[in-house]
Amino acid sequence: MNRYAMLTAFGQDRPGIVAALAEGLFQLGCNIEDTCMTRLRGEFTMMVMVRLPDGLSADQLASRLTPHTSPLGLTVLCREVPAQAAERGSELDMPIFMLSVYGADHPGIVAKIARVVADHGGNITDMNTRVIGADDRPVYTMILEVQMPVGSKPEALGQALDRLKPSLGVDLTFRPLEQVRL
Repeated sequence: MNRYAMLTAFGQDRPGIVAALAEGLFQLGCNIEDTCMTRLRGEFTMMVMVRLPDGLSADQLASRLTPHTSPLGLTVLCREVPAQAAERGSELDMPIFMLSVYGADHPGIVAKIARVVADHGGNITDMNTRVIGADDRPVYTMILEVQMPVGSKPEALGQALDRLKPSLGVDLTFRPLEQVRL
C-alpha cells in the first residue's frame, strides 16, 4: 500500500530551492506527485505531496532532507497524509468554477468572500491574491478555484457574490471552468 507525506518548505527566495528539494527527495526514493509553489514578495513557499518509499516515514523526512535544505535556510515541515486523502480522482465529477476579484485593497475581502463560498457549500481548492498598483492606490486581486458539490446550485452562489460587490467595492466574475478529461 502506498504511503504519502505532505511536505511544506519556506524561506527567503533564492535560486536553487526547487532543485535542492527535488534532488533530496529523489535521493531518498520519494516520488513527487503534486506540488504548489510560489513566491510571496521575497519569501518562497512550497507544498509537495510525495509518495514515500518503504522504510521512510513522514516523521523522518524533514530531518533526512536537512543536508539539502539547511544551506538554503529553509524551514521544512512534514506530516503523513491518510491514504484516502491522497487518492486521485475521487472528486473528478464535481463542477469547478473560477472566481476573479479586483478592487481597492482593504481588510475583509478574503474573509467575506470565503464565508459566502463556504455558506453555499463551495470548497476553495486554490487561491492566489496580490496587491498590485501604486502604493497610493493599491488594487487587490484574487483568483479562486471553487469546487461545488454535485447537485448544488452554483447560480445561487453567483447571486450571493454579486450582492457582495457594492459593500466590498470590488468587481468579480464567477464562471464555470472548462474541465479536460484524459
